[in-house]
Amino acid sequence: MASMTTIEPGWYPDPADPATQRYWDGEAWAGKPVPADAEPPAEPEPVDPEPEPLPPTTQDVPVETLPVDRRYGEGPPPRVIQRVPGAVQPPDTVPIRSLGVTVGWITRHDVTRILGGRVLAHPGQRFVARLVDLLCMLGLNAVVNGYFIYQMMQTFWPYFLDVATAAEPGDVEVPSRLSDELWIVLLIALGLWFAYEVPATLNTGQTLGKRLMGIKVVSLAPVDLGWGRLLLRWSYAALPLICFPFGAVLWILDGIWCIRDQPFRQCLHDKSPGTAVVEVGSEKADPEKEPSR
Repeated sequence: MASMTTIEPGWYPDPADPATQRYWDGEAWAGKPVPADAEPPAEPEPVDPEPEPLPPTTQDVPVETLPVDRRYGEGPPPRVIQRVPGAVQPPDTVPIRSLGVTVGWITRHDVTRILGGRVLAHPGQRFVARLVDLLCMLGLNAVVNGYFIYQMMQTFWPYFLDVATAAEPGDVEVPSRLSDELWIVLLIALGLWFAYEVPATLNTGQTLGKRLMGIKVVSLAPVDLGWGRLLLRWSYAALPLICFPFGAVLWILDGIWCIRDQPFRQCLHDKSPGTAVVEVGSEKADPEKEPSR
């Protein structure tokens, strides 16, 4: 039998598929095959180029299997899906926002596991509790800080009257000791606030206001809050008031943040320490599954 290399270029039955014919260019088969009973064209149609490999899908990417963590119930620890450029929200997830920007997502199932059967407090409950705590703080300051507030007012009031009656308020000199007295009052007020809020939250998760409203502070991680995290939480709420009056705007913004926050209705001072406020009377889960305070 003659070698294929001696065969003249042309259309011949395809040895791999007798029902088709292909073009032999003198050295190799070229172009697309055509049916054996069809009139072949003068030149074969070029073979389509090989398609580029598709990028790996999430099913092709190996997923690390984490061990079961009983603190969150049956299954591995909750996982945050980080947001990357071009990513879209996966199904059955809720966004995690930082300062109004979505930084990732978490599944609704994991949110339920983190809460451990407890119900998030309503923003109205938190607001009323804060008002009660504010009244308590005013009372403490009247008792402990009252003398220093009185001394400061003794300095401030004559200065205020001079400014109100002066033709040019800028010509009235500010008393040199007014700033020192103001700092003394402010530092004592901050110390009272710390002593009122942080130890009580560490012990029971409740200040007096939260106790009256039936809510408490909890950790979203299965670890105790500890002094460090509670100090961080308190400082985010308290220290902006040092920059009064501009800090008061941030303080108000912090307080109302939980109205729209998802998925744990956190105020800004809850974000860094990883805390949330829940109803005390909500259903309790298995102690091994329930996150610690």
